Amino acid sequence: MYSSKIQSAESEKETTSTQTDICQLLISGIHTLAEAESETLKLNHKLEVHKTELELQNEKLRLAKEQAEVTTEKYIELYDSAPSGHFALSRDSKIIDINLHGSRMIGKERSLLTNSSFGYFVTDETKPIFYRFLEKVFISDSIESCEVLLSNSGQTPQYVHLTGIISTNRENCLLTVVDISMREQAEAELQLKNEELQKNNAEKDKFFSMIAHDLRGPFVGFLGMTELMSEGLSDMTMDEIQEMALVMKSYANNLYRLLGNLLEWSRMQRGLTTLLASTFLLKPKIIESMVLIIEAANKKEITVSYEIAEELTIYADPNMLSGIVRNLVSNAVKFTPKGGAITISARNGIDNSVEITVRDTGIGMSSKMVTNLFRLGENVNRNGTEGESSTGLGLIICKDFVEKHGGKLWVESEEGKGTTFHFTLPAQNEKI
Repeated sequence: MYSSKIQSAESEKETTSTQTDICQLLISGIHTLAEAESETLKLNHKLEVHKTELELQNEKLRLAKEQAEVTTEKYIELYDSAPSGHFALSRDSKIIDINLHGSRMIGKERSLLTNSSFGYFVTDETKPIFYRFLEKVFISDSIESCEVLLSNSGQTPQYVHLTGIISTNRENCLLTVVDISMREQAEAELQLKNEELQKNNAEKDKFFSMIAHDLRGPFVGFLGMTELMSEGLSDMTMDEIQEMALVMKSYANNLYRLLGNLLEWSRMQRGLTTLLASTFLLKPKIIESMVLIIEAANKKEITVSYEIAEELTIYADPNMLSGIVRNLVSNAVKFTPKGGAITISARNGIDNSVEITVRDTGIGMSSKMVTNLFRLGENVNRNGTEGESSTGLGLIICKDFVEKHGGKLWVESEEGKGTTFHFTLPAQNEKI
């Protein structure tokens, strides 16, 4: 019985020990679970932190992407809308890239220009310049430039300025193309105006030389006459004195007409000639204009006749008309021999005009002289049939006066058969 109690006590002891072990295991497991839960919480916290960081980084990346897209769009817009053409060319001038303005300059769609040769669109006469330029770009690290003519789909070629530099990878030429057609046109116009100015100056130099020569003649005559009179007036008869006076009067008339023409020409050059037109009867005004010329015609026994209807009217500047008639008839008198004839006629023309004609039976002109008749500085001056001087300035003034009225002046002449001048003026106030 005692042994049974001992066995029972040992059994209880073992049971208690087992329970204790189980409790310790449970406590240990609980500690382990607590530690695991703590670690899990720490990991979750770290994950949350990383998640937040990733979200911030994603937001930054999103914003950066949006900014990059905006910048790219702006670059593309600037690239395409730039006022010059931009190209990327290969070594053999193939177009790798091109902006919108560049395609417009060539006149083709961008999609059709990729891999096309830029040199194809350069005109034949400037191709050598372009290819030398392209070669220099690829062997040089500096900016190269040249000017060529660029074809544009059958239209007028345009002058362009090319600026090129090699790309960072040294595979392409980065080309900028600027249209300089307007500049070239302006330079050409300036060059033309300079040439015209030089020509006009040369013509004026010749003209003034001719005028100086023609002014000198009458003055030399005056000096000679005054010298004769001062030295021998007391020994001269009245007939001799009268003859010298007539000669001096002729010199004075020539000088007066020449100086009058010079004054009028000067006013024309300065733009001071003003047209004051009115309507009046033509024939009386022409006869009035002949007062200063008729004496010279009578002296050479030249008959002057009029074929003008009494009722014919004209709309013109009376003073300019008088100047035209005086110069044309004065020339007719100079170049018509004694006993000749001058006819002044007028008739209604077309387009509200009156055509006035001055015809003489004089010595006429060669075709070369007719061609140069209205050109300032051309040597068309010659002496009249009795040595009368002539500069040709009067005809230039006539032409200007006629054109101010919107009319036209022309001449028909043949050597030995006389000359006919025609000019038109308005009949009524609707053409000027």
